[in-house]
Amino acid sequence: MSAPTPTISHPGPKLVLAAVVALIGDRLFYVHALGISLVVFLAAIAAAALVAVGSRLHWLRYAVALILLIAGLAPLVESVSLLSLGFGVVGLALSVAILTGSLEGGVARTVKAAAGIVLAGPFNLPADLYDVARRTIESRRAPRAAVLIGWLIPLALCAVFAALFATANPVLVGWVVDMPWSVLIPRLDLPRTLLWLCLLAVVWAFVAPRGSGRLDVAGAALTQSPSADVAPVLSGVLDSTVVLRCFVLFNLLFAVQSATDVAYLWIGFALPPGVTHAAYAHRGAYPLIATALLAAAFVLIALRPGGVGERSSAIRILVCLWIGQNVLLVTSAMLRLDLYVEAYGLSLLRLAALIWMALVGVGLALILARIILRRGNGWLVGANALALATTLYACAFVNFPGTVADFNAAHRLDAGQAFDLPYAASLGAAAIPAIDRVLADGDGPLTVDARQWRWRLAATLRQRMGDWRAWTFRDQRLLNYLAAHPDAPVPAR
Repeated sequence: MSAPTPTISHPGPKLVLAAVVALIGDRLFYVHALGISLVVFLAAIAAAALVAVGSRLHWLRYAVALILLIAGLAPLVESVSLLSLGFGVVGLALSVAILTGSLEGGVARTVKAAAGIVLAGPFNLPADLYDVARRTIESRRAPRAAVLIGWLIPLALCAVFAALFATANPVLVGWVVDMPWSVLIPRLDLPRTLLWLCLLAVVWAFVAPRGSGRLDVAGAALTQSPSADVAPVLSGVLDSTVVLRCFVLFNLLFAVQSATDVAYLWIGFALPPGVTHAAYAHRGAYPLIATALLAAAFVLIALRPGGVGERSSAIRILVCLWIGQNVLLVTSAMLRLDLYVEAYGLSLLRLAALIWMALVGVGLALILARIILRRGNGWLVGANALALATTLYACAFVNFPGTVADFNAAHRLDAGQAFDLPYAASLGAAAIPAIDRVLADGDGPLTVDARQWRWRLAATLRQRMGDWRAWTFRDQRLLNYLAAHPDAPVPAR
């Protein structure tokens, strides 16, 4: 079997192929249930990969690739599950690896190539897109186009952050909508845009796999030598000019978001009509944390040891300023969540989110310390691991269900709001003291239900603790409480 000679050598046609298949995936999946659509989509990827290879192959390679593809898709035809989807992806990856010439190296090489397609392939799209732009510039020798490409990564990343801020900040959305030229801006459907990007990255992994039709020499070196240094590839994409532009734009964009948070959350300015503090808080907490994590990842890439960021004092100053803004962002996210808890009560998930946000803030502070102290990534990983371990160890001693129930009971008494009895009961016997507080206050029909729930929770606890093997110090303290308060409190008159 002779090695294939691709007829599609330039990546431009492959991008068109990948975009067409991604469009098919959008039509198949967006707001639709999964079913035979997965089989159609994977088959479309296989067809696009075959067109991308575009060479005369020995019939045996076609046959083996087709058999593996059919065998992989058969479980998906039967039923959709994670297991059947896994078989479908593996079958597709093996067939594409065979089509691109891995079969000559034996089964081990074919499996290794397929694993590379699945695990690393989707992450090749950003670097390959940049490489397409670079090669286009070099072929046309257009200096002005080179300047535009130098702004491509900063503006693209700014667009990502701006989309996250738009999701998190209804005030910013209102500003944009009120501008006269806002009619020229297409209404961005963020979930669908993310779906498009994910589909395009997945399709690209199979249409332009590493090891066949590589886009550059660096990609070949990385494929042939897993231990090769990735710094030359990153340096080609993130040079000092691009990184400097990124951090200048990021600081300006984040300053707008920080200013609105300071005005509406910290100082207490009145929100625009139709926007409540609860809505402002609810929309912002989690997208802002995602923004901070994405920012931290970019900082680690841009300021890798020996990279351009480490050698530029201007970049280091801008990075420190940006990390400071991210710390403020995380603090604002925590305040937003606190406002939401004030309006709708505390839950285990919201309490866990507050702890997670605090850890993200600590991680950002440690990144800043690493930059100032000029420590390595090993120090940063160790410091974050120590902070995580310390936090988790302390959490092991905290009665979170009791804390949540007590908070909601106290907040209900202070604010005069309804107490979520079913949720409190779902927390277990730890909620009994909080239920007693509600019973002592009295709340009409709620009193009868609360007494029934209290009796059930107490009976369950006593039954479990009747076996010495189930003894815990926390449950013993609760038993002592029940011994001191055997009956539910009488509602206040």
